[in-house]
Amino acid sequence: MKGRIKFAAIASLVLGLFATSMAARAEHVQAETPWFSGVPLQSLVKGPAGSTINSTQLVWGTSLSVNALSAASAGTLTVRLTDIEWPHALSSLSLLVTDLNGLWEKIDGSTGPDGLIFNLSDPANLFVAVFAQSDSWHMPGLYNLQANFSPVPLPAAAWLLLSGLGGLAVFRRKQSDR
Repeated sequence: MKGRIKFAAIASLVLGLFATSMAARAEHVQAETPWFSGVPLQSLVKGPAGSTINSTQLVWGTSLSVNALSAASAGTLTVRLTDIEWPHALSSLSLLVTDLNGLWEKIDGSTGPDGLIFNLSDPANLFVAVFAQSDSWHMPGLYNLQANFSPVPLPAAAWLLLSGLGGLAVFRRKQSDR
């Protein structure tokens, strides 16, 4: 009977230490390697790809959020990341914008009022990842991510070109009538 109690106590102690060790190791991996821990970004994406993102997230401890963005044509991509500092400022805030073929931009901290501006010359599928960490599990933080894609207004440029060519044709015809 005493042997069984002793065995159960030792087994529970070993299992408790093992669980604590695994939790500490997972926390260390998240804190030290937020952008790559062997998991593809595609598998971490939440929701379908769109041309805009407007997301506000409350962070308890650590958080990795990955959003997909679709740019159907050439245009301008604007990305803003803001630490709202409610109820406390985040201890760590990082942003990564990539197309998975290369690192486009990685910054630590908020992007400022103008944000980051990317000029895209071709259609692209992009990923916007945010890693945030609060001071502790008991003191949360809040951030806002905004990303907007604006395509180049080609139809307006085409109408402007056609009207200019038409004006030149009229001007030339008047010149030849003289």
